[in-house]
Amino acid sequence: MFSTTDLIVAAATREGSGARAIVRLAGDGLDRVLAGLVDSDPRPRPGEPPRVVACRLATAGLGRAWGRLPLGILVWPGPGGPIGGPLAEMQLPACGPLVADVIAEACRLGCRQARGGEFTLRAFLSGRMDLIQAEAVVSVTDARSAAELTAALDRLAGGAGQSLVAARGDLLDLLADIEAAIDFADEATPDAVPVGPAWQRVADRIAACDAAIAAVSEQVAGRDAAAADLPMVVLAGPPNIGKSSLFNVMVGYDAALVADEMGTTRDWLEARLGDATGPRYRLVDVAGLDEARDVPGSISIAAEALARARDAIARADVVIACRDATATAVHDGPSASITVVTRCDLAPEVASRADAIATSSHTGAGIAALEAAILHAVDGLARDRSPATVRLAVGCDGARTALDDARLAVNDAVSGGFVDESVVASHLRRATDALADVTGASVDTELLDRIFARHCIGK
Repeated sequence: MFSTTDLIVAAATREGSGARAIVRLAGDGLDRVLAGLVDSDPRPRPGEPPRVVACRLATAGLGRAWGRLPLGILVWPGPGGPIGGPLAEMQLPACGPLVADVIAEACRLGCRQARGGEFTLRAFLSGRMDLIQAEAVVSVTDARSAAELTAALDRLAGGAGQSLVAARGDLLDLLADIEAAIDFADEATPDAVPVGPAWQRVADRIAACDAAIAAVSEQVAGRDAAAADLPMVVLAGPPNIGKSSLFNVMVGYDAALVADEMGTTRDWLEARLGDATGPRYRLVDVAGLDEARDVPGSISIAAEALARARDAIARADVVIACRDATATAVHDGPSASITVVTRCDLAPEVASRADAIATSSHTGAGIAALEAAILHAVDGLARDRSPATVRLAVGCDGARTALDDARLAVNDAVSGGFVDESVVASHLRRATDALADVTGASVDTELLDRIFARHCIGK
């Protein structure tokens, strides 16, 4: 069973460079631990909201080793806080040994190291956030781009969860009405109730709930797709071998500057390409991989261009390793998803190579084959959705399937046919159960273990 009262402590910020670090503490007896860590009572006085209070390390404790080090501390003393119980956040200089000593001292005073996600779990168990928000914490910490962070923060704000909770509440009200009609059916005469109109109102309520669930599904799916963005395909290789000319031919216009001088490409260029269905990938042209050479007046620019090129290659979903058909020596390049030989019109003998696609920006040879190879590589990518997204999609789909079954049964009644109220009620119960699994209104401890095991310590 999960404890919501144990004294726990953990660093809430990553170790590394920065101005401040945060150590988070929670649990019954927090006042006693704080009294041993700092030299004053940082709790807000009655009627005051929580705020950062200036303190110093306790003279009889850590102050002996670290001196009278000033720090800030924010305390939520009771059930009104973000996790439904006593919580404190100590704001310290971002010094690894200091953070470690504070955690060790808190453990000496009665805390234990928090498990991954334990603070978020307490917020969920106390009703401060629903399961969708709790899972969004992982997405926030794992975000790799602005789009991913925006989508995660949107889910953390609680809009999707609140909408599903409201839809489930409406379904529970409807289910209660139908089950009451079943229980008291013997007390009403058949002629007393206008059956058709009554079932029409039921159908309208089911349709409204279904529309609300569908809106949440589309909203989440759309924002997840935007966060994932298109796969990145990078043209990589030595300078001055025709990468930019190849980029221009594939894009369809002269987007990249082409010249015989080495080092023409200084920054990357990007275009969204695909097929008749729309954009399928982002094609990126980067600087040549050995352009960081001694160029008077521009060495720092060349070095920066090389660093950006290497970064793009490291993050690429597909790398097109370009080699020059006229080169007398083959230079080691990045690991390739696709190997291309450029300027094959200058060396026709390379067109028969089986391990590479021979291309010519001048004649157009091999361009179609390269585009087909890119689409094939992109189709083979695993664009994984997070477990939270998958679970939300499954729950919403399950609820909508159950509502479709209920709607079919009710439509028969609306048109004057026979309907078994208990069958409609069973379909509605399936829908509410599916939504309960998504929002956390009903979830077993094994599932909670799997969900919160993905959270990092201190969250």
